[in-house]
Amino acid sequence: MTIQEGPWAPYQPNAEDPWDLRKVAHLHRRAGFSASWGDLQRDLRAGAAASVERLLNPPAATTDEQQILDALQRGALSSRDSERLKVYWLYRFLYDTDPLREKMTLFWHSHFATSNRKVGSVPLMLAQNELLRRHALGEFGSLLIDTISDGAMLIWLDGIVSRREQPNENFAREFLELFTLGVGNYTEADIRQAARAFTGWVRTPERGNAAPAFRFDASRFDDGEKTFLGRTGNWNAADIVRITLEQPRVAEFLCRKLYRYFVNETGEPAAEVIAPLAAEFRSHRYSLRHVVGIMLRSRHFYAHPTRFARIKSPVEFSVGLLRALEVPRNNVRVLALAVACDRQGQELFYPPNVRGWVAGRTWINSTTVLERGNWCNDVIWGNRDLGMPPYDPAAWVTRHRIGRRRAVTALLDLLLQDGVHADDRAVILRTGGDGRPDNLRRALQLIAHCPRFQLA
Repeated sequence: MTIQEGPWAPYQPNAEDPWDLRKVAHLHRRAGFSASWGDLQRDLRAGAAASVERLLNPPAATTDEQQILDALQRGALSSRDSERLKVYWLYRFLYDTDPLREKMTLFWHSHFATSNRKVGSVPLMLAQNELLRRHALGEFGSLLIDTISDGAMLIWLDGIVSRREQPNENFAREFLELFTLGVGNYTEADIRQAARAFTGWVRTPERGNAAPAFRFDASRFDDGEKTFLGRTGNWNAADIVRITLEQPRVAEFLCRKLYRYFVNETGEPAAEVIAPLAAEFRSHRYSLRHVVGIMLRSRHFYAHPTRFARIKSPVEFSVGLLRALEVPRNNVRVLALAVACDRQGQELFYPPNVRGWVAGRTWINSTTVLERGNWCNDVIWGNRDLGMPPYDPAAWVTRHRIGRRRAVTALLDLLLQDGVHADDRAVILRTGGDGRPDNLRRALQLIAHCPRFQLA
């Protein structure tokens, strides 16, 4: 079966299966962090192919936006404050012109889960964040090579204490188990041999406030013969990556993770769904842009069962509400947003362990549901203690030239489309039907507290 047939055949709109607002919103929930009314209407007019192409090849940031990002970076580096580092990344989630790249950077942050609790360095965590962003949609092999020598990773998985006389197996174990092959596709001997090939990195003495630096010291590298995944030679780290990527299981392992991230996290995807995708991944040099593009263009991606088939992460949930409602920048408190994500269970730059965030149903419990609701209430009604003014739905209605009597219907179309029970929809319409600002806020609160709003 080729990629042009079966589940990954390209979606072609027709009278029975049209390109509509439901599909546009679904695309933006999965490939980004939700979208504004204007962006939804733009892509509804543009069609499926053009909308996906814009996500894969977005416009560059303006000079002004780049200056803001540079200033936020400098602030995080000069302060060495991890809260300001979170602000930098959350700002990108909110306003970056390349939401798909940011969505993939978040994916890799959990895949190569590295926590500042052990690293203890804002510059190193920022450098890793930029590394993940740079390779987010590139070739997986290049990402692996750069990750091996990344300073935060060298500290996190003990690469700087691994030497020829005593190789440390932590990075080698996670490289095989969590980063490439998955459990059951390698042996303990493979871990030991790979660990030998990953030796040689040392930390250089720090000068003043300079960021920690690392270098390869050949005298600490084990250059002896190694047998890894059935291949014998004087392998180094690049050889380990090359030999690993020759294993078909790598493409299957990664495609399963990407499938759960972009398409459907309920249940295990069937072999006939993963196999053709993995074959494409391998035949295109593990190009992430290629395989993600196949997913986003596919008939399978837009099928009804895939909509609302993922639970939003705290970042998706909290950022998405601000983006969709177009909360004015002057009214957004990014530090408050960071705290909200932390309380909901996703503290950026502090994943819980080497496995990253498990996601799915683990996002939802009695505490996190309450925190999600609190964030929605703060955005809609304001929070004086946080410096957050109430949201102005009347301004949104005016900006998009929507009549007051149609305002609630438009807000439902913006946030949930048809993803709300008929009885709940009737209550929401009745609550905000007169279009007065406080009643629109009450209607918005009801929408944001709908169970379906927890889903992507």
